[in-house]
Amino acid sequence: MNTQTYMQKLDELAQGSYSSYAYIHSLLEELKPIIPFAGACCTNIDPYRLLSTGAVVEHNIESIHQQLLAYEYGHEDINHYDELVYSDQPVVTLHHMTEGQPEQSSRYRDILEPAGFGDELRAALLYKGKCWGYLTLFRKKDQLLFSEQECRVLSEITPVIARHLRQFSLILPFANEIKLRSPGIMMFSEQLELLSSNSDSQHWLDLLRQHEGMTESVLPRPILAVASMALADYNHAEKKSCDDQDRLSAKNAPIQVCVPVRQHDYVHITAYGLYGKTTGIQLMIAIQSASPLDIVPWMMEAYDLSVREQQIVDQVIEGLSTHKIANILHISPYTVQDHLKSIFSKTKTTSRRELIARLLSRTASAKDHIVSL
Repeated sequence: MNTQTYMQKLDELAQGSYSSYAYIHSLLEELKPIIPFAGACCTNIDPYRLLSTGAVVEHNIESIHQQLLAYEYGHEDINHYDELVYSDQPVVTLHHMTEGQPEQSSRYRDILEPAGFGDELRAALLYKGKCWGYLTLFRKKDQLLFSEQECRVLSEITPVIARHLRQFSLILPFANEIKLRSPGIMMFSEQLELLSSNSDSQHWLDLLRQHEGMTESVLPRPILAVASMALADYNHAEKKSCDDQDRLSAKNAPIQVCVPVRQHDYVHITAYGLYGKTTGIQLMIAIQSASPLDIVPWMMEAYDLSVREQQIVDQVIEGLSTHKIANILHISPYTVQDHLKSIFSKTKTTSRRELIARLLSRTASAKDHIVSL
């Protein structure tokens, strides 16, 4: 099958899939004859924070997935995904980047090699400059290494995969159709063992697990992602501290991700690293319905606003005048007005007030636009 035929097949798979996870399962089945692999993980990404909103992890990768996340955020290593997103080579192999010496990678030495894997191929799934997913393929030690030709093939089809993941992220019910629920609050140990939780936590865990199609024994991937990053940030800050008082006063920014959940709407997850003299490092995870402001970037994406148009909308929401927006963005007031005309046209609004109301309320007309993508 040539790449053009395969891309058409991907379009057919997307049209016949009810969710991104069903699509990813089908995608991996179709990909395996073209680029054989012994294990795979494909992750949906919040393009604004580059954190997981859910993933398909093959069973032989499940046992090392949590370790891989911990190393992704907590260790200096090769081919980190947040670097690939901004690289001119978003599809790379571990053997190529280490010039045939994968043991240079701590991820390979400590996780992949002990699990029997000999090579890893990573792809940042980019569409129109934004990352909508990560794809990781693995090969066993007794298999051939991933080739340059296989990387070229994957580079050709990744924009199609990313476009489909974007579409699935934007097709959602709306808040006025959802009965809102109180936040779920959970405390975890440094080993990500659940220590305590409030009464609403189980609802949110069940919702996220249902969203990913996983069992009760597995922690949802978005929680794993924010927890792993929060731990990495906290441990990094701790290395700079001299004593307990420094650790107690350290103020790390909370780690946040917005998850599009078909059965609910956008869900907001926040992780905080905490330290106590008697408890050591702990994590607080808060899960709740996303606020209107949390969802504005997704709404602007759904209306296909350009980067410059999104910048102007951000300033409009702040209440700034045309002249102040022009000064901040270093463009003329006339250019700001031209962009506003385009924004009004795309969002089917006629004024700043109506635009803000549309983006913050997610009205029915906005829903119709998103579903038609």
